[in-house]
Amino acid sequence: MDSYKAATQNFLAKQPEAKQVRGVGWNLNYVLAQAKAAGRSPAQLLDEIVGKDIPAVFITHGHHEVWANTRAMQNADINATTPDPVGAFIDRDSQGNPTGIFREFGAQNLVISTLPQPDFTVAEYKAAILSFQKDLAPQRGVTSVLVPLHYPTDSFLDAIKALDTEGELTVRYDLLQWADETRGTEQIPGFVERRAKYHGKFFKTDSIKFFGTGASSTYGSVVWDQEVLKKTVAALDREKFRIYIHDIGPTSTYNLMLDALEYSQKQNGKRDARHMITHVSDEAIPTIPRFLSLGIRADGHPLPKAFFDTNVQLSSSSDYPVREFYPMTRISAGVQSGIPLSRMLASHTINGAEAIFAENETGSIEVGKAADLVVMSHNLYKLKAEELENAQVLMTMFNGKILYDAQTDHTSKERVTEQPDSHDH
Repeated sequence: MDSYKAATQNFLAKQPEAKQVRGVGWNLNYVLAQAKAAGRSPAQLLDEIVGKDIPAVFITHGHHEVWANTRAMQNADINATTPDPVGAFIDRDSQGNPTGIFREFGAQNLVISTLPQPDFTVAEYKAAILSFQKDLAPQRGVTSVLVPLHYPTDSFLDAIKALDTEGELTVRYDLLQWADETRGTEQIPGFVERRAKYHGKFFKTDSIKFFGTGASSTYGSVVWDQEVLKKTVAALDREKFRIYIHDIGPTSTYNLMLDALEYSQKQNGKRDARHMITHVSDEAIPTIPRFLSLGIRADGHPLPKAFFDTNVQLSSSSDYPVREFYPMTRISAGVQSGIPLSRMLASHTINGAEAIFAENETGSIEVGKAADLVVMSHNLYKLKAEELENAQVLMTMFNGKILYDAQTDHTSKERVTEQPDSHDH
């Protein structure tokens, strides 16, 4: 707790006029244990760190929980009578009073939305995006990313659009608008408007993220009312959006998500929609026949071998920032589990491009496609499975432009240490 206090107060010392504090990366179990040992609520602990004069809201590394101080809860008018939002939870003490821990996005946004500055500015987002891009080419050889948003943020979309216009994007962005489980179909006109407004040479917003199940702390909790989920998925499919569903299990929840996608097909007819469920784990293996019959894509970090042993359309992803995302780490893990290297490489390249309807632009090295490619330090097919993650990026090209060349660029290739496994997008 001393390190949390020191880091926060160091920030405040440099920002004496700050009207709020936002933070990321704390450990939920540690804070809960510290609060219990001290006989205080988590909010009171944060009061001692930040004070009671300005609101503070910190998000966990896994992004499923926030820790708020007393002032932040007061600003949001949250008290013992405040109901839990649909699919989300407010931690409470024995008298029903909120403790300062808010689980899942519906609850988090209660305190975030009432901050003096609920969202970052366009300038702040632009700086963050440019910083993010600097890590991709030299360290990871990444030229395309999928970014799920978890609240409406026109500031972020304005930043992406501006950078695209300015020729500053060095990654292809597939941006997922967030479906609010409390608003159902009423939010769809807004999605349509954003899709029309926010698209460019290297970004698009024609996919929608559904937060299907809660994190490990609320394991097995289904965020959406099933009937609302089915009708919202069907309505979005009718508008030709691609559906992307977060689900960490158990098996029953994968079936609920597949039920919604099946309902959509019955209402609208089957099309080349490329809908996807992500965070697919071993608990989804019994549902493989349904993935196949419905034509639903599966995504994981990596997926269980059983999915690679079938004809399920699939891809591999990172779950960044919950997990570090050097692709070769995931590829190595998959090969060590018995998945052929060729399948693992495809799951990170052409399969991912197909998942977002970009296979005619990128995903493989072919005449007529954009030259998005990576040169590695070794012939991967000559390495042992456990050696694959040690292969380094020597060159990264994006749209025919060299972004990184190890012979001329002295940027450090040291990778960030792997973070503990968690779940989210």
